[in-house]
Amino acid sequence: MKQILSLLIMLCAASALGQSVDAVTNAPREVADGKALLQMERDWNVALKTRNVAWLEQNLAGDMTDVMSRDGSVSTKADNIENLKNDKATYDSLEITDLKVRVEGNAGIVTGVNHIKAHDEVGEPVEMNFAFTDTYIKRDGRWQVWASQHTRIKP
Repeated sequence: MKQILSLLIMLCAASALGQSVDAVTNAPREVADGKALLQMERDWNVALKTRNVAWLEQNLAGDMTDVMSRDGSVSTKADNIENLKNDKATYDSLEITDLKVRVEGNAGIVTGVNHIKAHDEVGEPVEMNFAFTDTYIKRDGRWQVWASQHTRIKP
């Protein structure tokens, strides 16, 4: 009898836990913040394509870190801005797929795949796909990119 009672208590607790997780996951604030982060991802691609340095200055956190796929080096906000200024590629398209977002409190994570078609500085076509994880932090009421990591997907 004690075993059955223990099992019933565990099932009730698991059921209640599942409901509270769902309630947090579907909270209106988290849903709205998740949509805002997905839009920031799209806007980030537009900023890269149009070389909109102001977007990076406004939306990358001052203490942002970015892990580079090619060699594992870590760059900063200033490095990202300088790289964009010096970039000689012409971007035909930057398309994001497989987007997933999670938000809890003042933290958010977006994962996905970025498909890039471009021409390099000498006009040669380049096509690359990167899986990415971007971490956001909400400071002073606005979201900023706090960390980014991308890994090139080999064809």
